[in-house]
Amino acid sequence: MTMTLPERLQELAENRYSQQEFLKTLFELAVEEQWFDLQHMIQHDMAKAIIADYSYELGKGYLNQDIYFSCWEEVIEIGWDKFCVHTGLSRDKVNSHLRQLREAI
Repeated sequence: MTMTLPERLQELAENRYSQQEFLKTLFELAVEEQWFDLQHMIQHDMAKAIIADYSYELGKGYLNQDIYFSCWEEVIEIGWDKFCVHTGLSRDKVNSHLRQLREAI
C-alpha cells in the first residue's frame, strides 16, 4: 500500500532523476532499445539509492524496509515522469516497451 510521498523524499527523487548525466545515460539506453537496462536503472538502482539516502537522513538506517515498501512505487513514478519529459516519449510508449519486456521474459 502506498502513502503520500513525504516532501523531502519527493524533493530527493526529483533532484536525482533530473541529473543531466543520468538522463543522458537513460536516453542513450532508450535509443539503443536497451529497455531492460533502462528499467533497471530507473526502478532499481536510482529508486533504491534515493530511498536509502532518505532513510539514512531520518536516522532509520540504510534502506529501511518499511520506508522502501511504502514509497518505492511513487519514487519510481517520478523517475519515469522525468525520463518522459527529457526524451519526449509518451508514458504510453514507455509502458508499451515495458509491457513487451515483461512478455518476453
